[in-house]
Amino acid sequence: AVLIFFGFILLFSDTKGKLPSSLYNFLTFFQFLPSLLKFITIPGLLTAGFLLIILLTLLTGRTYCSFLCPLGSLQDGIGMVRRWLPVKKKRVRYSKPLNYIRYPLLVLTILSLLFTGILGLNLLDPYANFGRIMTNLYQPLFIACRNMLSEVLVRLDIYAIHPVAQKFYQPLPFFISLTILLLILVMVFFRGRLYCNSICPVGTTLGLLSRFSLFKIKIGDACTKCGSCQKVCKAGCIDIRNMKVDESRCVACFNCIDACSESGIGFRRTVLKSAPVVRDNSRRNFLKAGLIFSGAFPLLSQARGLQGEDHVCYYSRGPVSPPGSQSIQHLKDRCIACQLCVSVCTGKVLHPAALDYGFTGMMIPKMDFEKGFCNYGCTKCGEVCPSGAIMRLSREEKKLTQTGKVYFNRDICIVKTKETACGSCSEHCPTQAVYMVPYKDSLTIPEVNPEICVGCGACEYACPVNDPHAAIYVVANKIHSIARKQQQIKVEETTQDEFPF
Repeated sequence: AVLIFFGFILLFSDTKGKLPSSLYNFLTFFQFLPSLLKFITIPGLLTAGFLLIILLTLLTGRTYCSFLCPLGSLQDGIGMVRRWLPVKKKRVRYSKPLNYIRYPLLVLTILSLLFTGILGLNLLDPYANFGRIMTNLYQPLFIACRNMLSEVLVRLDIYAIHPVAQKFYQPLPFFISLTILLLILVMVFFRGRLYCNSICPVGTTLGLLSRFSLFKIKIGDACTKCGSCQKVCKAGCIDIRNMKVDESRCVACFNCIDACSESGIGFRRTVLKSAPVVRDNSRRNFLKAGLIFSGAFPLLSQARGLQGEDHVCYYSRGPVSPPGSQSIQHLKDRCIACQLCVSVCTGKVLHPAALDYGFTGMMIPKMDFEKGFCNYGCTKCGEVCPSGAIMRLSREEKKLTQTGKVYFNRDICIVKTKETACGSCSEHCPTQAVYMVPYKDSLTIPEVNPEICVGCGACEYACPVNDPHAAIYVVANKIHSIARKQQQIKVEETTQDEFPF
């Protein structure tokens, strides 16, 4: 658990995208929801990590929650810090399962897939929440500390650490991430792994599967009912009075085994036998709640697809989705908003969206050309995406993927308004979609060829006009297309005698 957790810390500390993509793919391969979504997009053994998690659960119970889930490890770390604090500690004791919460939430999550996309999964998935906490809370703080350390070392003539561009907190992503972290802090402080056992849809799903696992934590005949196991159970699932363990909530951390001095509890093979029929009202309540809440989802479905047609107007141009996402709808259907692509973006152009994609597209990445531009040969976001929302592209494919088209507003260009020379947009364009033509006297003014534009936004980022917006900008393609290859300029051969030097 420690190795995997600090592996993810390393990934979200990679502000320059220097780590190999194989490390990203290895760690995210074992994350349940991203692997499932990627398998739906790209079926194959390399994307079937969720199947291994299901097999592991059927064999050993919820061990995924114990050491593979980074949010679970974060909760354990918070619990460890809690024990060190000089405050009165409330011991996590056995509590009845909150079936009236966890099962309706699972139903709502499934219904959200049918009516509003994967917004429900985005907000509840453990890996996605961990990614948002790391990207929006940890990474800006990490960059600030790195730059401060770099400045101190420079004064000592040590140049081992280079400063990087500071990442500023954005209001909505920061607020959502901070709220999630505070809620988890409160739950860990009072109820241990309450998030895992009552809110997390992955935990609830694996909890249902763990009822059939081959090996489970079992209380044996040697138990003296001392309660040591119950005191250290982080999930609050050991009922020492009735000598039972709720395997649907047990995360197989084995703390109880270490605490027992009488070998009264252990990890044992389950003997399959017929069980007496017991009326379970919690399942009845679960179905009732699911039917009640499902009536609200058709209303939320009206929020899907609020984007209109692309227009040349700057204010209705729509959000530009990252190259490899194929289309805005594909991104909304697959992205879990873990923001790993945001953290490794070398051009600092990817940022979490607010309501740019509509209500159902909150927190998924968009390209913000006011803060950066997409590096022409960079394919990092597609290499690290764990869910298949951003497909891996080769450099040649990336250089022809058209995420949007360039448009030019001559009336606000400073060449016309101030009659001053400027060619920043043309100088930064990697495809020659923006070029300069004669304008007045010795001045030149930009002209555009949208057919060979790839929508990288370098021209918009470089444009000095910002009142009310850039004079040159990118209008989004809802469905990505292929840009026409630029014509190669034929250079005439000359002899050495024709050169003046």
